[in-house]
Amino acid sequence: MTSFTELIAESIRQRRADFLAKLSSEPENETETLLARGTQAHWHPFGADDGLDAFHHTQRVAAVDGSLAIRALSVGAYWIVAQALLIGPDGLRLSRGDTRLIRGEVERPNVDRCASLLMRSLELELALEFTRNTSDHVLLLDGSLYSDLPYLLYNLAIGGYEDLPSQVLEQYLELFDLCQQRNIFLLGVSKSARSAVFGRALLAESNASSSSRSMQTDSTHMLKADVQNPDDDSAGDTLHFPQRHSHTRQEVNELPTDGELLYRWTKGMGLTDPVLLGSDSFGRGSAPVIAILSAQNQPLAQEAGFSPLQQQMIEQLHHAPAIGTFYARLAPGEDVLRIDALASTYGRANVRLLDFAQAFIPHTTAYPIMHRLLREYGGRSVYNAALYVVDHEVRLRAETVDSIYLPVLRRQLNYPIQYDRSTRRFIH
Repeated sequence: MTSFTELIAESIRQRRADFLAKLSSEPENETETLLARGTQAHWHPFGADDGLDAFHHTQRVAAVDGSLAIRALSVGAYWIVAQALLIGPDGLRLSRGDTRLIRGEVERPNVDRCASLLMRSLELELALEFTRNTSDHVLLLDGSLYSDLPYLLYNLAIGGYEDLPSQVLEQYLELFDLCQQRNIFLLGVSKSARSAVFGRALLAESNASSSSRSMQTDSTHMLKADVQNPDDDSAGDTLHFPQRHSHTRQEVNELPTDGELLYRWTKGMGLTDPVLLGSDSFGRGSAPVIAILSAQNQPLAQEAGFSPLQQQMIEQLHHAPAIGTFYARLAPGEDVLRIDALASTYGRANVRLLDFAQAFIPHTTAYPIMHRLLREYGGRSVYNAALYVVDHEVRLRAETVDSIYLPVLRRQLNYPIQYDRSTRRFIH
């Protein structure tokens, strides 16, 4: 019998050229050539003293992170556990936890989305509690401030949880508003760079990508279809997690992630020009529909399937600030971080989320953020000291769920709950 190591080695040998092409700095096609040039044009080396004369660090830092776990039970249900923690100045510690049972008939992607929304809601609840009671601080959230927003216009396809996305959107918008009122320096810090907002902005700037134009046209056609023929294939839901046409999904998948662009075509310590993000990433349910609804067209809003809470959130979106995002490499050879901040942080306080699609702004507007990040940088294992500490404490380890929380669940319900067979075989 051939060993698995030999089989994998042979597979790598056969696909060696394809593997190396995805790691090479040589563009594979015309689109990659445009992306390579754009990436290098919008990348700026950064030194520890750059812009330091304009940087005054007086704000103290608080950080929020969350964790979750999902287990399949033998009774045919999914068990969700979520928790969140905020650690702030002067020993401040705030925590939240939640747990739910979701029927097994619910498709797993919807269960995963429900769990993520529950966790994010707990994180935002802590961030709001902190923001309401302080001012002039830095508040760090693990993850992007922008990436969730386009999908929060869509109901969750689980009975009784349909409005959970709208509730999370309401928390985001309140947090954005409070941070601007109370001079809170809000940053979203993402360890991974798997999105393509930077790449899409480069293609939009070049105005030379047919795939970019077709995606925009396709999105508009789907938008009209959504209003005229809302989905109705799930009980209790009229709007769903957005799905794209197969050819559009293929085009998106062919676009390298921002992490790949920056790995292949930038070197050393530095940052990109920030991209101010408006409605561009909202895709299927954004600017055109929202523009119609903002005209107080209640019959159309009802026809499109928006609940009263969704209509309220859509109206509030028109007053929400744009989000600026950029990528930073804090040391040579380090992975890039994605950094999100409110437009006001970049000196664009009057730019609204739905007033435009996207736009590059000068990298120097992000210098104050860079200096804050560098003060908290502790090397490859500690990309941000405050977030590292809170992540270490809030992380929901398997032994905690299986050896502590599960017995608590059994005692509270007085019921001999156990995991299903496929889950039990991985529990020691």
